Amino acid sequence: MIKSSKNVIWHYCLAICLVLTLFCQIGFSQDSRDTVEPTQEISLWSTVTSGGVIGYFILLMSLVATAFVIEHFMSIRRSQLIPDDLEERLEPILESRKIAEAKTICDEHGSYLAIVISSGLSHFGSMLGFYDMQTAMQEASERELSRLYRKLEYLSFIAATAPMLGLLGTVTGMIASFNQIAISDGAAKPSQLADGISEALVTTCLGLIIAIPTMFFVSFFRNRIDSYVAEAETVVERLMGRFRKSSNL
Repeated sequence: MIKSSKNVIWHYCLAICLVLTLFCQIGFSQDSRDTVEPTQEISLWSTVTSGGVIGYFILLMSLVATAFVIEHFMSIRRSQLIPDDLEERLEPILESRKIAEAKTICDEHGSYLAIVISSGLSHFGSMLGFYDMQTAMQEASERELSRLYRKLEYLSFIAATAPMLGLLGTVTGMIASFNQIAISDGAAKPSQLADGISEALVTTCLGLIIAIPTMFFVSFFRNRIDSYVAEAETVVERLMGRFRKSSNL
C-alpha cells in the first residue's frame, strides 16, 4: 500500500481539524461583528444557519469532503506512486540480475510501482518465463488501480448525496411553510413563511455548492490516477523488459 492505514487516518483527522478550525473562526468572527454592529442586514452566517438540521448536515459533509480532497492531494501524487529514486535504485540491480535484492527493495518501498515490479519478480524463473511475470504484474496493477479508484468512492458518494439532501431540505421547508398557512387559515404573514422558505432555498443552494466542486475533484483525481498509472506502465516496461528475451527464463 502507498500509505499505512495509520498514516491515512492521521491525515484525515488533521485535515478535518484544520477545516473545523477555519470554519469556526469564520463563524465566530461573523457573530462578533453582528454583536458589535447590530444592523438590519442578514449575515452570511445567519443565512447558512437558516438551513436547519439538514443544512448543518450538508456543512458537515462539506468538511468531510474537504478532508478527503486534502488527503488525496497528499497520497495521489507522482512521488507516492512512481518515485524516481526507486527507478534509479532498481536499474543497476536488475541489470545485474540481483532479483532477491530488487524484490526486497520493492517490498520495503510499498509504492504502486514497487508493488507491480515485486509481483513480477516473484515469478522470475517460472515455467512460462516472462509471460508469468507479465501476468502477475498486470494483476497487481489492476488490484492497485481498483484500490485507488475505491478511494474516490467516498467523494463520489458525497457529490451524489449533497444535492439529494438539498432537495430534502427543500421539501421539509415547503412543508413547514404550508403548515403555517394551514394554521393561520390562509392568512399567514410573510415573516411566518420566511423560515420555511429560507430553509428550502438555503439547503438546495448548499447541496449544489458542495456537489459541484466535489464532482470536479472526483474527475480530477481519476484523471490523475489514469495518467500516473500509464506512466508507471512505461517505467515497468523499461525496467522489466530486459527479461523478455532473457535466456534465464
